[in-house]
Amino acid sequence: MPAGNSKQTVRPSRQNLLRLCLIRGIVIVAMLAVTFWIHFYGTASLPWRPLLLILFSVVIINGLVVLRLRSGWPVSENEFFANLLLDVVFLTLVLYFTGGSTNPFVSYYLIPLIISAAVLRPAFTWLIAFLSIAFYTLLLFYYQPFALFSMQGHSAMTSAHFIGMWVNFGFSALLIAWFVVRMAATLREQAQAIAHNREAGLRNEQIISVASIAAGTAHEMRTPLATMAITVDEISHDHPELGDEMAVLQQQIERCDAVLRELVSTTTDDSRMVETEVGVLLQNLLEKWSLARPEIKLQTDIPAQVSKLRIRYDQSLQHALMSFLNNAADASPDFVALQLTTDVETVMFIIEDHGPGIPAEIADQLGKTYISRKQGGLGLGVLLSQASVERLGGEVILTGSASPGIAAGQGTRLVIRFPLQENSTYE
Repeated sequence: MPAGNSKQTVRPSRQNLLRLCLIRGIVIVAMLAVTFWIHFYGTASLPWRPLLLILFSVVIINGLVVLRLRSGWPVSENEFFANLLLDVVFLTLVLYFTGGSTNPFVSYYLIPLIISAAVLRPAFTWLIAFLSIAFYTLLLFYYQPFALFSMQGHSAMTSAHFIGMWVNFGFSALLIAWFVVRMAATLREQAQAIAHNREAGLRNEQIISVASIAAGTAHEMRTPLATMAITVDEISHDHPELGDEMAVLQQQIERCDAVLRELVSTTTDDSRMVETEVGVLLQNLLEKWSLARPEIKLQTDIPAQVSKLRIRYDQSLQHALMSFLNNAADASPDFVALQLTTDVETVMFIIEDHGPGIPAEIADQLGKTYISRKQGGLGLGVLLSQASVERLGGEVILTGSASPGIAAGQGTRLVIRFPLQENSTYE
């Protein structure tokens, strides 16, 4: 039950950085092969000393990155971006000594851009695109000519050809930065949605199994409760001096029987949903609370105008609110508060306590799986309660206590946002 709907950050993986090093290694080997072939067998003059210095420097850096990947450190976006920036600078230096924009290999600028669009956030991709276009533009004017790629004669056609290559590259770079980034973001969102649906499916399977057991248990409990009720009547008749004690037992038996009837009734379609005022729901809730936890003083703040708003719900919402209140009372017997407020479309039930708070290591898992901090607890209360609220269109948000004087990390503030009916207005 995380606080709010924080967006999950997609980080580049160690595998992707390793693949980037592999691509860089292949490019370096290809460039070294071409450099040696031209130097020993070609007819064009090649500045092989600066080229070899650049290539071997990148080989060393690439080897250090591979060694770094053998450690357990995670790969950050900044590190991945720095590696892509290394490729852009490395390519620019090589192109400078081999004909600049006349070198057909200038199109390799698109490879770091595509990788950035698929792995990094849009800001990094736009920066790679800007640098690639800027370096390409500089290479139109500043470079060492290379006879192998020079075009003799027809200077006007040559200029038009190079300008056309530059325009094509700039257009391709902008298209990649614009569309591929969005396609990659869509794929990441789909992956997150699939993971969320898978998690919801697993949770629903757990809930269904618990509900099946609960329904069977409810039917089995009716018989021993009926036997207990008959026994209490007989004891009251045979021993009038125990009338008060038997009356308390009879009251508890009737309460158990009512709870079981509610549990069974929630499986029938004709009794599932009701529409009523929020105040009616809270009145029934507080009556049950006073019977279940008479030792806990519940502080309430229920504005009259808000209590007149109408909602549509079933009995599971009342059980969920009761479960949340019980959790708060168990954590903080001296202070439990229930506040009712609203915005334009929802009513908010705010439950607050001054207990020890929720540890950070389990906060993200609450409401998703079985987790309990109580000795002997089943860990089902929050799971079932949050599922009930979400099934009815609501939302559960867990934060730290907002009460003044409560230290950071202490206390819990639970907000249940529940949709209002369309015909419900706040006067």
